[in-house]
Amino acid sequence: MALTGMPQGSKAAEPMKLDPVIVEGGNSHSSQRLRRDVEAGMNANRTNSYIDGSVLQNINPVNSGDALRYNVPGLINQPFNGDRFGGGQKIRTFGDFGAAQSIDGMPAFQMQGQEGGGYSNTLIPTIAIDQIGVMKGSRGVGYGDGTDGGVIDTTIKSGRDYTDHQAVSLDLNTAREALTQVEAADHSGKWDYYAAGSFLYGDYNGDPDILEQQSVKGGLGKVGYNFSDDTRFEFLGIYDRSDPRIYRNNAINQITTSTFYGAATLDHQYDENNSGRVGVIFEEGDSAWPGRNRDRGISNQILFGKHYLSRQLTDGVSYDGSIGGEVRKTNSTRDEMWDNTFVDYAAISENAFHIGDNLIVNGGLRVTKFNNEIVLNGVEQPDNLAEDTVFSYEGGASYDLPTQTQIRASYATGYNRFFNKYGNFGTDALNPAGAGDEIVESRTIEAGVNQGWNGGYVDLAIYNVVQDNVPRRNGGAIESIEVDQSGIEMEFFHRLTEDLAASASYMHILDVQATRANGQEMNSNIFWAGQTASVPKDQMSIRLDYALTQEVDIWGMAFYSTGYEEVDANGNTTEREDYNRIDLGAAWAPVEDWSFRFRAENITDERGFGQAVQGTYVDTDGNLGRVFWVGVDHTF
Repeated sequence: MALTGMPQGSKAAEPMKLDPVIVEGGNSHSSQRLRRDVEAGMNANRTNSYIDGSVLQNINPVNSGDALRYNVPGLINQPFNGDRFGGGQKIRTFGDFGAAQSIDGMPAFQMQGQEGGGYSNTLIPTIAIDQIGVMKGSRGVGYGDGTDGGVIDTTIKSGRDYTDHQAVSLDLNTAREALTQVEAADHSGKWDYYAAGSFLYGDYNGDPDILEQQSVKGGLGKVGYNFSDDTRFEFLGIYDRSDPRIYRNNAINQITTSTFYGAATLDHQYDENNSGRVGVIFEEGDSAWPGRNRDRGISNQILFGKHYLSRQLTDGVSYDGSIGGEVRKTNSTRDEMWDNTFVDYAAISENAFHIGDNLIVNGGLRVTKFNNEIVLNGVEQPDNLAEDTVFSYEGGASYDLPTQTQIRASYATGYNRFFNKYGNFGTDALNPAGAGDEIVESRTIEAGVNQGWNGGYVDLAIYNVVQDNVPRRNGGAIESIEVDQSGIEMEFFHRLTEDLAASASYMHILDVQATRANGQEMNSNIFWAGQTASVPKDQMSIRLDYALTQEVDIWGMAFYSTGYEEVDANGNTTEREDYNRIDLGAAWAPVEDWSFRFRAENITDERGFGQAVQGTYVDTDGNLGRVFWVGVDHTF
């Protein structure tokens, strides 16, 4: 697996330090050991990229998706979405609107996003993020819905890693933004807690030209209690509210998006070979845009549980596995017209066999039964589910050679409810002449190799993802198409000297092809006539970190996209311009508890982000360009 990022620390916003993230599950309780072993065994043959919270804090402390997409290969940066405010979450795939999210490894979910303009990806204060993992490849077995090309898994800091800790982080910049973040954490033998809060105020006044102002405020609390060495309870609560004021049609529009997320889990170890976990998730998000008569929301209620077991089968062969289930209820409302409920039941099995010291063979199965209740204007609609049951499965192997070489291969499937077809595609999904509601099923075939050496590694992966039953509007009905995409990814890290380190990433899309049920190739025309996906040719990034002295650290980050190609259903090709983003930063820690940060964001003053079609002029002066930051952190 690929491990990219910076190390963990205890300061509010520690300087960026390039080192691979070591994925050990944090300071785990003994009741969670078997679960961690099963998860590690199931991830051994997949490509996973990790980024440390210090990267988010230094590159974009408001929008967690910004630093993520500019540092992890496989996340697709598309035109019109490349500036600091946005950030799509497509992982390798073009036949969906973005990957689902997981928090602390729990079942993934899809949430109501920010609309209209301003910052997105603000649910979790960046000060509270330990690390983010981009878990690539179809992940239906382990995570559930919305896992076509992978899932984004965010790990929250734990009070188990802190003793009587309090910190504050303040940032100001030339974009007229002010950000305050605070955190507090402590633990004893029985209990631990971590709490964080964040408040942003931006007074843009038309720079960028779409924004008048925006405030983002939120916080979280994570509490753990150890009943004994064998039993641990955890609760996580998160609240986020974003209030951008945008300019639209010569008027100011107020938009309000709020999200609450709550999760409770109980881990118990029965003996050294058996443990269990049960949990519940409640998430509710709403977005109101009165200027366009929009009032939209998504809520998720998930009940889940698993039994974990470990066995020594023979000399040299051991087994780590789990069996469990999940009940999920998702409600989606849209503009006082749609009120749709989706209830799913799943049975899950995960199995990893360790053969000798070097070989891991794994496989998993998930059976999910689906139920729909679609209500339009107060009237329940006929059931139009094409299939009410989907089998998701995965299998593969990884092998460690004596030369610090790991080779891996996997075959895995995922699924996507794609419930936003109701409303997003009008009433097309209700037309009995169409395909109705078909569950999108994906399949990923992947092979990779990781070559390590003293002080570094390089990781290579090649993949093919096929998404079947992707909805496409056609003549007032839904037709299902297939989207086939392939690519190559590379990650690199090397510590050049004791004080200087470098890391890099590269992604190349080999091909994207959409095909209708009758065999007609649509190229990259996917969701409706006139819509064509912008496919990047090559996207790459590099990061450097240099410890100038014990008190002063300097770093740089550069991203480059070589441009985009759009091929419509008739074969007509549109080429979009390349773009870059370069950030430079420095940190000075004159004493132990104080540090000062300085950063130049987007020093080349990039404003196009792939919007311009080659050979044409696009006025991008109204976009935000270069920004200078200053920040201070104090740990009490």
